[in-house]
Amino acid sequence: HSFPTRRSSDLSDPIPYLPIEQHGVIGDRQTAALVAADGTIDWLCLPHYGGDVVLGSVLDCDRGGFWRFGPAVRLTGKQCYRPDTATLLTIWETADFALELADTMAPVYETGQQRATRFLLRQLRCSRGHAPCALTLRFCNNFAPIALESSGPQQASACTAKWQIHLWTSRSVSNQDSNARGAAETISHFELTEGNDIWAVLAIDGSVADMSASHAAGLVGSADDYWRQWLGGLQDDGCRANVRRSALTIHLLSYGPAGSIVAAPTTSLPERIGGDWNADYRLSWVRDSSLALGILARLGKTCDGTHFLEWLAHRNSSIPAPLQVVYGVEGETELTQHARTDLAGYRHSQPVRIGNHAYKQHQHDSLGYLADSMLLHLEAGGDWRPEYWDLVRRLADFVSAAWQQPGNSIWELPVVQHYLSGKLMSWVALDRALKIAEKVGGAGNLGTWSSIRNQIHQDILKNGWSERLGAFRQRYEGENLDSAALLMSVMDVLPADDSRLISTVDQIANRLTINGFVYRFDPRETPGMGSGGNQSVPLGEFEGAFLPCTFWLATAYAKAGESTKAEAILKNADETAGPAGLFAEGVDGRSRTFLGNTPLVFSHTEYIRAALAVTNAQPHSHD
Repeated sequence: HSFPTRRSSDLSDPIPYLPIEQHGVIGDRQTAALVAADGTIDWLCLPHYGGDVVLGSVLDCDRGGFWRFGPAVRLTGKQCYRPDTATLLTIWETADFALELADTMAPVYETGQQRATRFLLRQLRCSRGHAPCALTLRFCNNFAPIALESSGPQQASACTAKWQIHLWTSRSVSNQDSNARGAAETISHFELTEGNDIWAVLAIDGSVADMSASHAAGLVGSADDYWRQWLGGLQDDGCRANVRRSALTIHLLSYGPAGSIVAAPTTSLPERIGGDWNADYRLSWVRDSSLALGILARLGKTCDGTHFLEWLAHRNSSIPAPLQVVYGVEGETELTQHARTDLAGYRHSQPVRIGNHAYKQHQHDSLGYLADSMLLHLEAGGDWRPEYWDLVRRLADFVSAAWQQPGNSIWELPVVQHYLSGKLMSWVALDRALKIAEKVGGAGNLGTWSSIRNQIHQDILKNGWSERLGAFRQRYEGENLDSAALLMSVMDVLPADDSRLISTVDQIANRLTINGFVYRFDPRETPGMGSGGNQSVPLGEFEGAFLPCTFWLATAYAKAGESTKAEAILKNADETAGPAGLFAEGVDGRSRTFLGNTPLVFSHTEYIRAALAVTNAQPHSHD
């Protein structure tokens, strides 16, 4: 495809719509930015994850803002992180020069700290040769241009009613009002030689009056120290190196001021290029957050879980369930979805969506993930308070009364039916509630919970199993596969060596997998998916393989003693993620390119779970 830029002849412009896997992420636990491999920050929202889009060219290269910093010619570099930190390195090597761009956000938010100026810090350094370089900066406010105001040769600023930002550079830059829509851009062309560098710093809601190269370096050093100290207590002995990166990424995507965690820092990166399967993930799903924080507890990190439970225990719900499926990062309950059809979308994938209608759906399974994470939190020695038990009691009572109702499934499908995922996670909710009650001496309708837990289990075995499929089915009303059935193993609904479970794993591996990557379901057989021209769309063309499902398969293999197969899945994923170690939502199983919002907390969570399962099944160290 050809994706034109605003001025295709201007080499200071970004390379438009770089592949999703050619992006790293930086963040300060309040918001996060995507950094493309050509040195362009093409996604940033302020004042937090769900705020205004300030840099958004990843979704519209014409109307979205961007900040490019790197070689003057359009080149993609290689990306990795400074070890055990959230400082992203983009490295360019040519015959004439070697450049390294280091991107960091600081200070990192600590719960309870005083409000401080936040900084996005960029250092471009030449380690060899003679490099012509460029800095180009253009802000937007939700894709509307914003003028930059210059306050000297090294400073510029922009502001709205919600946020203000100030740019400082360690050498002079020039301002040129060169955009046809009237938005000022900071454009600077300069040269770096071996041993020289330049700093560019963006202050968020603060001043750059006292900024200097040494101050900027000190802020980066403090941020790096924060991440190293946080990782210092991680209990990951014997696990592969990317477990640490995944744990750090989960922590980075938590929202420090509240305790919530975003599913991903982006919206509308497509699950099918050129399609409309695009959603806003800059929100806090109870499912995703619970899974992530339960996994962190297994790694010895319970503080994030405590902050999340403190936040969640005081949430209201706009549906009959004690908690709704998803909230805004600050606890918002109304997340009305609307489409920006005026925007190009990533590689012409429209529409761009803001908000998410899932907040109104009935997904009883989300309560099961929460109960499971609360048990893991408790078993890891996490802080426990009376209001946490009250939350457990309320969710168990609700599940006891509502488990027989149909739902939208874990996949938020448009057709309400009796999906297996809702039934089995209802069983998990009651099973974990009873185990928590035993540990904390909680009072409640324990006899009822136990009776209904057994009833649900019998119902799953009777109505969820399909002799024709030789597997547990997607829904009671149908005869088709769904990778959510792997949760039977992941959540210990059945023993890993149960013959029906082994058969289900084999069927999913044989029929829902392309090149080692697992798809959620066949759209032609799934309610609401085989419509609008999708009736004949084969597996692999409707959407990407879902990485959490891929890692569920690895977990199921490891728990069944098939550690070699599990290891092969993780190795395949590691190679796809590359040196940066980040996972998006999905993968095109044919081309191995990322699809969907990135980085996805759900993917990183299930990667860690699978890695722990492999370690437990076959203990040895990995390079």
